[in-house]
Amino acid sequence: LFYVVIRPNPSVSERPGRPPVPLPAPVAGTAGYSPVDGGRRVHRVINGDRNNLQIIVVELRRASPSGHPVSSRETVPPYVQIIDTPRLRAWRLILEPGQSAPAIVQGGDGVRVVVRGGLLTTTMPGLPDQTLALEPGNFAVQDRGATRALRNSGSETIEIVELELK
Repeated sequence: LFYVVIRPNPSVSERPGRPPVPLPAPVAGTAGYSPVDGGRRVHRVINGDRNNLQIIVVELRRASPSGHPVSSRETVPPYVQIIDTPRLRAWRLILEPGQSAPAIVQGGDGVRVVVRGGLLTTTMPGLPDQTLALEPGNFAVQDRGATRALRNSGSETIEIVELELK
């Protein structure tokens, strides 16, 4: 399981037959990975109050990695690697208004999760630029092999988390 917290809120986790356990208080943008063995995993998360709790979770159903190489993005300073496991690699990208991230080539298939939204312009070779109005909690599949550069074309700071499957 890979997750990104969009709207944190005090909560507890409960597994069948066990008492509820308070979860650590995350902040918006917290991302994590939890390997799940072949057994069943059942739990529920109980929101602690009336405010919204929003977490985007990606479940990796394939028993093993696909074998696709992932990008490193080491030479692309706005990207900061936050997770690297045998199953996936993930980065955080924060773009201030007017700031850009140079082109990267998406190695493996992946997902983009929006933590803080705004107007994001994507530039891809041979295609017209595309500007998206992103909202917190939006997510999109990212196809492997795509080359793209990103620019914050709005007036708000954008924060996204991107993962690539190995």
